[in-house]
Amino acid sequence: MHTTLRYIWILPTVLLLTACGNVGDAPEAQTGEAVTVAESEGEALPIDTTQSAINWRAAKVTRAHDGGFNMFTGTVSVADNNVTGIDVAIDTRSIWSDTERLTGHLMSADFFDVETYPEAQFQADQITPVDSAGATHLVTGNLTMHGQTHAVTFPASITVADNTVQATADFIINRTNWGINYTGAADDLIENDVRLILNVSAAAPTMTAEAEADA
Repeated sequence: MHTTLRYIWILPTVLLLTACGNVGDAPEAQTGEAVTVAESEGEALPIDTTQSAINWRAAKVTRAHDGGFNMFTGTVSVADNNVTGIDVAIDTRSIWSDTERLTGHLMSADFFDVETYPEAQFQADQITPVDSAGATHLVTGNLTMHGQTHAVTFPASITVADNTVQATADFIINRTNWGINYTGAADDLIENDVRLILNVSAAAPTMTAEAEADA
């Protein structure tokens, strides 16, 4: 018999109104060599992709662009009312943006090269409490994309109450750390900074859902 639990990993979409290209103001993730990610403790809760989103904001000199990925799967692990691990696989071929032409370009070898690298992944097992303005935890894990893996550390605000976990974070990575180096036109250069905006919800199966699956 399972008790219904709902855990939410939320990094909210931020609306930014800019007259020119700018990813906006957010903390820059610390990036380093890949770390060893241990198997997570506790229950691995499947991510509900119908309630989740993986989005980004990038920019060039003249304007910013918003986009994301439509297809991803994964789990959030929880033990003793604490998030102990995150494992997300992203289908890079499902990338989208606010213009059809840009979406096609992002799929090419200039950027994600989705035919060669059809999957990106984030795995984390270090969710460390901190006492900091605007953050309760530091999250550290490996981000793999474009065939390269690097550790990233970013601040998050995570709360656990009434069988629910809610977390918020808003951070920037430098795409060139993963070998995505296309610079754009000489008079309209592309910023290296990319802002990540994630909204991921995961929950334990309900008794009703289990009964329907067994029927």
